[in-house]
Amino acid sequence: MSDSGVLPPEGGPTDPDAREEDAGAPDTDAPLTRARVFFSGHSLLDNPMPDHFASIATGRGKDFNWNQQNVIGSPMRVRTWGNGAWAGYRQGKNRVGTNMNVVQELLSPQTLGPGEKYDTLLITERHDLLGTIEWENTVGYLRHFHDRLVAGNPQSVTYFYHTWLDINKNSPAQWIAYEKNARVAWECVSSKVNLTLQADGRTDRVVALPGSTALVDLVERVIANEVPGITGTTSQKLNVLFSDNVHLTPLGSYFMAAVHHASVFRESPEGAPGPSGANAATVQSLQRIAWNFVSAYYAQPGAGERTMADCRTRIPRDVCPGFWELLGRPGNTSGCQRYFGNATPGSGGNPFVWPDPNWQPLPPP
Repeated sequence: MSDSGVLPPEGGPTDPDAREEDAGAPDTDAPLTRARVFFSGHSLLDNPMPDHFASIATGRGKDFNWNQQNVIGSPMRVRTWGNGAWAGYRQGKNRVGTNMNVVQELLSPQTLGPGEKYDTLLITERHDLLGTIEWENTVGYLRHFHDRLVAGNPQSVTYFYHTWLDINKNSPAQWIAYEKNARVAWECVSSKVNLTLQADGRTDRVVALPGSTALVDLVERVIANEVPGITGTTSQKLNVLFSDNVHLTPLGSYFMAAVHHASVFRESPEGAPGPSGANAATVQSLQRIAWNFVSAYYAQPGAGERTMADCRTRIPRDVCPGFWELLGRPGNTSGCQRYFGNATPGSGGNPFVWPDPNWQPLPPP
């Protein structure tokens, strides 16, 4: 494979998945009235986002309860395998206290009501996704965490939450362009997990949750002066959403909670109470933007589902260059393109092939 990332024609003799179809997603279009959610993530899924989610849900009359596992800066490996023997499932901050046994909580919840089960997992990977796919076995650990959820409730669903790289608030155009392109990489991860579930004869699925591109949509609207109550220079306006170059302010976290509410409940967050002291017109606008984006995303046929051939084309072409430019190491682009364009990888190589002779589920904890 050349450094250009050029691929053989799709359907050619070197393409192992020429006839592959995506595994499909569950039919979750009908609005829900209740949810029992477990969050697993890092600082981009940390409080107050889950708290805002709860206030929006209860404000919209939903029956809602939740818990969390949060380890700052962590890939999923740290929250699962950890330093060995699946110790990561016993790490992190919880809704109350720390170091809950997540495997046991998902299997037999101790922090929900009597007899209740989790029906939703909201999980994210560290935001440098192309690196974690290659070096941290993102696909394997996402499948493993999803299996822990399903062990407790076969009717449950996992949402794979897309997070974002650092933004230059003075000049956000490069970040905007990258994040729009990068969504495909996040979608490829959940799509690969779904192919492995389908191959095992299962109907449960992992659903893409487009947090990063919802945030891009908001950023573009804020810059275009479409959001009441947010004014000033580009950097001043983005300071209302970002507390630094990547983390969100309480108002930004509220928007992301509205995105999650819209995704999980498939219903608008409009009309829910806003954060204390927030401009009512701003809150209403954020709720509407979140709903419009999320509802349009899930209205697409096969939303978030990618074939592995599509992943091998798009990641080298559209994601590798921007990823390494934003990280300040453009010299790594060609290696990235070789890795993610490889249709016949060895063990530990590009996971985006199907059938995948290298695929093996990780052992149970």
